[in-house]
Amino acid sequence: MWSLPSDLAPRRRKAPANGWQLIAQGQIDRAFRQGKRTFAAAQAEGEVTGMATGLMQVAWCCALLGHPEQGLECALAAKRLWRRAGNETGFASTAAIEAFLLFDLGLSDEGSEAAEQAVMIAARLEDFSVLAFASCMRAIALALCGHAELSIPVIRESIRIAEQNGDKASLCFYQLNMGFCLGRLAAGEEAAGKVGHARDLLGQAIEVSEDAIASATESGNNWCLRVALGNVAEMYAHCGDLERAQKRLETWQEVPGRPGVSLKIHYLYTRSTVLMRLGQLPDAAKAASEALRLANRSGQTDHQLNAAGKLAEVHEAMKDFRSALTMHKRFHKLYVKQAGETTQRRAKVAEIRLETDRLRARADELANQAMRDGLTGIANRRAFDAELAQLEGKVFAVAMLDLDHFKAINDRFSHMVGDEVLRRLARGLTAHSGAWAARLGGEEFALLLCGEEAVRGAERLCEKVRAAVEGHQWTELAPELKVTVSIGLAISEGGKTAADLMAVADRRLYAAKATGRNRVVANDYAVVTALPRAAQGGRGA
Repeated sequence: MWSLPSDLAPRRRKAPANGWQLIAQGQIDRAFRQGKRTFAAAQAEGEVTGMATGLMQVAWCCALLGHPEQGLECALAAKRLWRRAGNETGFASTAAIEAFLLFDLGLSDEGSEAAEQAVMIAARLEDFSVLAFASCMRAIALALCGHAELSIPVIRESIRIAEQNGDKASLCFYQLNMGFCLGRLAAGEEAAGKVGHARDLLGQAIEVSEDAIASATESGNNWCLRVALGNVAEMYAHCGDLERAQKRLETWQEVPGRPGVSLKIHYLYTRSTVLMRLGQLPDAAKAASEALRLANRSGQTDHQLNAAGKLAEVHEAMKDFRSALTMHKRFHKLYVKQAGETTQRRAKVAEIRLETDRLRARADELANQAMRDGLTGIANRRAFDAELAQLEGKVFAVAMLDLDHFKAINDRFSHMVGDEVLRRLARGLTAHSGAWAARLGGEEFALLLCGEEAVRGAERLCEKVRAAVEGHQWTELAPELKVTVSIGLAISEGGKTAADLMAVADRRLYAAKATGRNRVVANDYAVVTALPRAAQGGRGA
């Protein structure tokens, strides 16, 4: 069974460290519960990476336990969270899990798309552990879509990577699916009448499945061990080697732990096949009936269909034609139901993906709104702080602007006029090329200029802004309205942090206010001159 390598598995404080190890050991139920706890704890803390990790683990457990619809919803939610966290490794891993779940739902084309997405991302990241897992899913897609011959070299590369990494837990999963792909290829050759080649391919499938059993035993992966034992028993039965088939089924029963419902149904279905070929028809019917009972309880049409078909076959062999006809009719109804469910599933997946796109668009919209000033439409203080943090260590300049006597404008001309002044100032600031503008709050704005050339012209730009504000026809808003701004400018120097530079700009803005307003202060001489006045009256409005 695939597990995240220790250097790849997302880490978070307080998260259980052995979740993926539990999966690798085949303890799927425990890993499922632990994944849910991991998600809940991370959700309480608002920790995106932990939430994504928990959901990804739950999704993979659902895949292994035979709950594909629940798993798919978790996988798609995890992908959204990985995207939000900017974690492409987690996104690619989850896309591969999504592919496996889609295969289980009978949606091979959609699963193929998810597998290709995972392969492309993992290849670009040069993350070979994730690439091996994604490539395995791509191989399964090729086999399911009728190109089993193309799947063999793909999954062989996954096996090579796992062997090179000494990763037995992943190796047995890849070997298991190599056996599946070879089995599909053998079935295709047999249908084409190439019996000899089909027999050779089935022999290869048995050999690699036996390798999977050995790797699973060595790594302690009981889930993978059970699947491999069931698969190889089915292959032996198809070849007529019923003795080996029985022995493998006996070994299946000896595997410790409780198997999931899907694995139990597969075991009973295979056991029924072997017993029927041995001529033990009552026991074969009993095994098939038990498989159908479990399938009915699980509500999974795929399992019901297989069990009903097998039971019909056994009844026919027993010459109980009435029961065989009844079961054939049920098989037909289930077949029609399965076709309808596949269509519904495809529509549901499309709906989930559409809703995912809507949620992502809404999240982007909300995020954009959170970074915009509601009145002026330009960047707000939160966006300014984020932008400033990214400039740490770079050549840049910051200018702090404050509208002069803005309270008096509100008092004399109304707050509506004051608001329009703020909006017009914001539009004017964003119109200057090379300057990034933000409203910090109230009547205070800021400009950021990046790069050596922009910094060299920073003082000229500030003076241009000051003059443009003073010269604007504000009387269009209200007779006798005049508007000016005071500006404090600071330019990055070696050793100064962004916070230091902000403090300098703010100090120089105080100086511009204290020395008469409607001016630009770009050096500390004016600051020293202004100190007594500033100490007496503060900045003022």
